[in-house]
Amino acid sequence: MAYIPGRGDSVPPSGLVAFTAKLNVDESHPCYSGALKLTTVLVNEGGGYSPDTGVFSCPLDGFYYFTVHMTVYGRGQCAIFKNGEKVVSLYHTSLPDKCSQVASVSSVIKLSKKDEVFVNNWGPGRNDIIATVDNDTVFAGFRLG
Repeated sequence: MAYIPGRGDSVPPSGLVAFTAKLNVDESHPCYSGALKLTTVLVNEGGGYSPDTGVFSCPLDGFYYFTVHMTVYGRGQCAIFKNGEKVVSLYHTSLPDKCSQVASVSSVIKLSKKDEVFVNNWGPGRNDIIATVDNDTVFAGFRLG
């Protein structure tokens, strides 16, 4: 498929790969374990991120920077996984006061084409991950030059 600027469905000639996705308000407190599906896609240059699965599939070999900013209202835990293995993780609680706070985790990861990266959600008991009109939960990544 030929590169069409702004469509994000193929790797541009520059090799630019970048995405940002955020949790929808109505998907707060996800009650499942596994890949967190952040379905509001703001950028998907190179087409690697799938909002249907929550998984980034690497289109080009290289070093990539990934970050998760998680808004927590209670107790939340997640991790960045590469090919099903934990790379870095975070756990945050605002109990017993239960207020909205943000926790973040980031990492540079070396990837080969078709490697998969996602945010793993631990599910019930540690799933107070939220999005509101004033607070976002975001997963972003980009290929380093």
